[in-house]
Amino acid sequence: MHIGPTTHEHRDSAKVYTYEGEYDVHDDGEITWQVEVTHAEEAPKRCSGTLTLTSPAAAVVAQEAVRDAIIRRIDSFGATRAL
Repeated sequence: MHIGPTTHEHRDSAKVYTYEGEYDVHDDGEITWQVEVTHAEEAPKRCSGTLTLTSPAAAVVAQEAVRDAIIRRIDSFGATRAL
């Protein structure tokens, strides 16, 4: 499934990042995602991840779960420790 261009303001720096990408919901509840994150002053970053949802409604809540994971990843940019 596609996630269209979306912006997020970094929690610490207030830089506005744009992300766009894809995610897949697998039969076992695993969700894989990959996005490209851009900011005018920085080279594009490619990020990906995997989530596991045990809910029978995994397909329904997948997009929000993926967006939350992407936002956590963006907010970790520049952090001294990874989240």
